[in-house]
Amino acid sequence: MLQKDYPVILPDYILTQEEFSPENCLFFDIETTGLSWKTSHLYLLGAVFYENEIWIHRQWFCQKPGEEKEVLLAFSELLSTRKLLFHYNGTTFDVPYLMHKYTFYQLPAPWEGTRQLDLYQLFSPLKKILHLEHMRQKDLEYATGLFREDLYSGGELIEVYKKYLLSGDGHLLEILCLHNKEDVEGMLKLLPLFSIRTLWTGNCQEFITCTHTAEGTLLLSVQPEHPFPVSFEKKLPHVVLRITPQKLLLEIRPETGCKKFFYPNYKEYYYLPMEDEAIHKSVGAYVDKDHREKATPDNCCKKVNGCFYPQYEELFTPAFRDERKEKSSWFLLPEDFDKDQEQLLKYLNHLLSHVLQ
Repeated sequence: MLQKDYPVILPDYILTQEEFSPENCLFFDIETTGLSWKTSHLYLLGAVFYENEIWIHRQWFCQKPGEEKEVLLAFSELLSTRKLLFHYNGTTFDVPYLMHKYTFYQLPAPWEGTRQLDLYQLFSPLKKILHLEHMRQKDLEYATGLFREDLYSGGELIEVYKKYLLSGDGHLLEILCLHNKEDVEGMLKLLPLFSIRTLWTGNCQEFITCTHTAEGTLLLSVQPEHPFPVSFEKKLPHVVLRITPQKLLLEIRPETGCKKFFYPNYKEYYYLPMEDEAIHKSVGAYVDKDHREKATPDNCCKKVNGCFYPQYEELFTPAFRDERKEKSSWFLLPEDFDKDQEQLLKYLNHLLSHVLQ
């Protein structure tokens, strides 16, 4: 078995931001001679971990198929002191494959007590957001401006490995190791995408600047502490989101005019046809019976004129609608809304979680 170590640089701020302890983290990827564990074998395993205040990328390479068990034992030893395991689509392939191999060699599986983060699953909403045709790791890397030296697919490298076994050619070894090296280190370079994930999960905590245009459009802007790794734009009927490396901007267009607030307990109200509004029975008792009738759920409302801003749930109350059954609603900006960071964050995260669906 051949072991190779490389120093690597990792965007540590992401780990701090996500409250991941470097000492607990391990990133890994495997290369095999096929998809079935029964008819193939593991020939290369690469892992990145933190040790003695530096990040190390370690590769274990099988110079012959019989060294597969040695690689599994070496990986187990490293994983025994780390509890946070990162992989890209490893839930589907890498982890089940290794599980079967550990069982085959009658070795204890090293996963007990570990937490696994599959970057493929965590970042899957980006396929729609970034208009990606596929969600391969290379597709995400390309979308964030990353390019590889490696020109081979995992399937193509199977034949390269077979040639290496026959020749021991050092150049072929470099090709095999480069592919795995870029797979593992590519995961590290994708970590800044956690800053985008923070947006669609509604967990943005950055300072917000709030301004208005002359037409009443509300502008919420954020300058991130660390640049966003991608640029894109998303639109809904009244909301536009623009992301650039240095800025997040939400443009929220209001509707000016009349909307309705629907009272919840319609049986306690009278409807006044001439006014097209409802009033509580305690007041309506004094209205001529010919000018009132029992309210229904659809007309038990009060009309209000103003400048209304959209919300997809009843985040702010009172909530106004054009029709009672509308899921989305509108609200009037509270006093001092522009200066209230708590309210601004609440609204920003609410909008982001819907715009980025």
